[in-house]
Amino acid sequence: MGVVQMFAWGLSTGPAVRDLDVLTDDQRAVLRCLARGHADHEIARVLGIGQQRVADEVADILRRLDLTDRVAAVVFAHEAGMLHLPFPR
Repeated sequence: MGVVQMFAWGLSTGPAVRDLDVLTDDQRAVLRCLARGHADHEIARVLGIGQQRVADEVADILRRLDLTDRVAAVVFAHEAGMLHLPFPR
């Protein structure tokens, strides 16, 4: 899939130009968990918060970063360098 196709599908916003400072520390933690593929109930357990609070934080993250959905948030987190995944061998 080319870059143009990824952008058309909303899978990439290009370089991460938005500032992560618009997020609280809690929201950055939620975003990291989300980017690792955790469901809301898993994020709640890992962070020791309620599942509704996770859902509220995700909604606020999307609003603050002007993202359309959770997939866009995951792509953003990866492009922003929030996660360092090992290279496949």
